[in-house]
Amino acid sequence: MPGGGVFGMLADGTAVVQMCEGHIDGATLYLPDPDVRPRAERNDEMIGEWVADPAVTGFSQFSLQDGGNGWTLKGRLKPRDPAKRYTIYGWTYDNSWSAAHLDFSQDELAKLKPGELVSLPTDLPEEDVEVPNRVWTLTEFQAKACEVY
Repeated sequence: MPGGGVFGMLADGTAVVQMCEGHIDGATLYLPDPDVRPRAERNDEMIGEWVADPAVTGFSQFSLQDGGNGWTLKGRLKPRDPAKRYTIYGWTYDNSWSAAHLDFSQDELAKLKPGELVSLPTDLPEEDVEVPNRVWTLTEFQAKACEVY
């Protein structure tokens, strides 16, 4: 499924998404399986899932805890360990579009100033090394995310 958008996270547990093409119908937050070997079956732990009504095109934001702005939490949100890195991504029911995943920890979010968010790094190395997430202001993210990603 083609990537048409990107996620960001504010310090207060608000998820933001900027769709540049297409749409998404929902978002999933999970703890990635730490023991993924080639050809091994993934055993990610689902932390929460949200559905959006209507589908999201353009910019949207919602609270992980409560949803809002057309987003509804399906089921219960599991607690997160501040030191672990979680992944959030956007999806469509028919797998036609997605929003690029974001890996983040609560510790990382706690370092943000008010009005800042973390999103994907914009310069990914050719080697498989961890690169810090990019810090944006919310205004910058809304204005420039589609140009950068």
